[in-house]
Amino acid sequence: MFEFTIRENEFLNEFMNLLSEYVNKSYKFTMKYVTNPALSDMRENERLVLIVLNKSIFQNLYSFIKLNESNMQFAAFACLENAVNAMRLYRVLCINPNYMHDYITNSGFSLEFCENEMLDNQNEYVKDTEEFSLREFSIGLNKFNTFELKNASISSQLVDGNIYLGLSCGKQLGDDMQNEIRKSLVGAYLSLHLHNKMFFNGGIDNEFEEFEDNIYARFLEYIKKFS
Repeated sequence: MFEFTIRENEFLNEFMNLLSEYVNKSYKFTMKYVTNPALSDMRENERLVLIVLNKSIFQNLYSFIKLNESNMQFAAFACLENAVNAMRLYRVLCINPNYMHDYITNSGFSLEFCENEMLDNQNEYVKDTEEFSLREFSIGLNKFNTFELKNASISSQLVDGNIYLGLSCGKQLGDDMQNEIRKSLVGAYLSLHLHNKMFFNGGIDNEFEEFEDNIYARFLEYIKKFS
């Protein structure tokens, strides 16, 4: 099972375990909301779209965590990119009902167009400016997954001068790969935190809210340690 050995490794391993628990709790919380007809006035076909998207988000997040544990990091990053893109789509479909209608009826639907329109009309669609961008994080993941970031992708396979040629990245991961995982974990947390905000208008789950406060406190510690 993967564990961090780089600096602040104890803290990072704890944060990774908290993220895994956060994914589990978030799935139960969000699905309880999205499957309840009493919490929104969506049509059933629209609700089905959101249920499928939400399941895709969490299946990919589960895969991201499990593949990391198996040292299959390149596959893990690909799953994380899929999860974030599903979050992007979920977000635009919820914010504007016209996007949902277009997504269902128009084969030429463009997520990027909707996101650009939201940015152009930010005061209308977004009450608070988000410092973390799902789209920018997704673009960064894509650059790694498509080997546009060649140095990071290639050096991540090197450990003490040895090159791993198998499917995995080896039993021991070099510092470069561990740092890529470290950053991806934080991006996964911020993405999921942003996604969960879409559901709180249906009522607060006190236990889940307490857990969110706990992991956010650990995230603030992370910022101090790695800023």
